[in-house]
Amino acid sequence: MMLIMTLAVMVLAVGACAGPAGRANMAVSNLSAPIEPFDGGLIGGIAVASVDGGRETNPLWTSEVGDEDFRGALNDSLRTYGWLSEGEAPRYILRAHLLEIRQPLVGLAMTVTAKVRYELVDAVNEEPSQAETVTTEHTVPYGQAFAADDRVRMANEGAIRANIQEFLARLAVKPPPSSSTPVAEVAMPKSPT
Repeated sequence: MMLIMTLAVMVLAVGACAGPAGRANMAVSNLSAPIEPFDGGLIGGIAVASVDGGRETNPLWTSEVGDEDFRGALNDSLRTYGWLSEGEAPRYILRAHLLEIRQPLVGLAMTVTAKVRYELVDAVNEEPSQAETVTTEHTVPYGQAFAADDRVRMANEGAIRANIQEFLARLAVKPPPSSSTPVAEVAMPKSPT
């Protein structure tokens, strides 16, 4: 009987493949009312120039956040807020640098921490407008998914979604920059999700 249980566990372990964090699950999509930002130039005014620091998922290891999926989630989130520049020249250029994805190797509840540096610059003169480092985390309990790989993937997605949402919420309350205003450098506290 013990041999059969051991073989069953080995088959499950070998059959489990890590999947990448999905774009749709990382995007902020549950906005119930439009956000009116302090800076009206954000409305239809942001183009995402680059996203870097992500990693492609190795199916034999663990779920990761890829640059293209993160960029897509950022674009989708900006579109949800009404801030994505589509078809017109943008007012701002946004760059995102994925500094860290901290994942557990084992555990029942999987908590992932995401740290991202966002840089918003004026599209015309490349003058810095905002620079913020946002750190968020998300926990997926054992009961939400049986396979550890699935829990890590879901925690990755939740941490990035919370990160994007936190950045956009902070951006909404910032005044537009003036030529004499320095770039705001803010380290975000962890927000519960």
